[in-house]
Amino acid sequence: MSATYSRAEVQRDYEIETTTDIVLYRGNGGEFFFNETSEIVPVVGANATEPLAEDEDWAPILRKILLGFVLGLIIIATVVGNILVVLAVFLVKKLRKPCNYLLVSLAVSDLCVAWLVMPLAMMYEIMGSWTFGSRACEVWVSFDVLSCTASILNLCMISVDRYYAISKPLEYGVKRTTRRMTFYTALVWIGAACVSLPPLLVLGNEYKVMKDYGAAQCGVSQNFYYQIYATIGAFYLPLCIMVTTYLRIFILARGIVIAEIRAQTHMDALCYVEVPTTTTSTSSRRAAAHASSGTNDQEDRSAYEKAATTTTTDTEGPSSMQSTAKSSIDGPLDQQPVS
Repeated sequence: MSATYSRAEVQRDYEIETTTDIVLYRGNGGEFFFNETSEIVPVVGANATEPLAEDEDWAPILRKILLGFVLGLIIIATVVGNILVVLAVFLVKKLRKPCNYLLVSLAVSDLCVAWLVMPLAMMYEIMGSWTFGSRACEVWVSFDVLSCTASILNLCMISVDRYYAISKPLEYGVKRTTRRMTFYTALVWIGAACVSLPPLLVLGNEYKVMKDYGAAQCGVSQNFYYQIYATIGAFYLPLCIMVTTYLRIFILARGIVIAEIRAQTHMDALCYVEVPTTTTSTSSRRAAAHASSGTNDQEDRSAYEKAATTTTTDTEGPSSMQSTAKSSIDGPLDQQPVS
């Protein structure tokens, strides 16, 4: 790269003896070369650029290597972890429940970030320039916004789901169906698309090529109204919802714990009440036993006498009837005249 400097521009740092413009070239070694039309003598005390030391030449390279290694580990860990979450939900029968659909959606959104967004971002950071063209920049930025917004909205929907599970457990158990949770998951991704697609379809993202350095920059659209819309929809609104729901969950959980502690304390007080007991002497116990046995004997005797009386009455009935009949027969016979 070359640049043209006039005599007036370099007068403060150098002394020149001709009026011809000079052409300044920067070499690979960090030195300055001038054409042969001018004789330049450095001024004492001027800020002249010195060649870089060998250690300073390796410092940026080492920094890029270390940065690439750390970012690569983060990408691998994110991909493996989210794949394990998805496989666990689909392979374990106990985890295949509607309440885990939002967790799978969250894992998928994070997997998209780690698989499709972070590798290009790592290359962009290491190289210092976007080398994939303007169209790839548009798609990459929009997909980045889509995945990140979906992750945030999934977290927001999970907080709302947990709140209803704690505040209305009976109603939540009835309404927590596969169809309803699928609708909530689709709603999350539709909301993320509404935030990420306007720059791709209408506004356009920021893709600039710096003429001075020859490096290209890629970023999200800087439209003022879109920035307000995106920040409210993707950050501030979900943040307010999550703070409110988790605060309510904390209050409800605290109330449940306090109620359980009070109930346990009340049960402990009832279980450990001392029952008063009376002590009696051996003679008193014997007298009570004797009185009880005497009462029973007397009752048995009365019942026996009553039964005997009833039996006697029944036995005497026919004999009395016979004597009565005999007297009735003998009577008339006595009254008959004797011949």
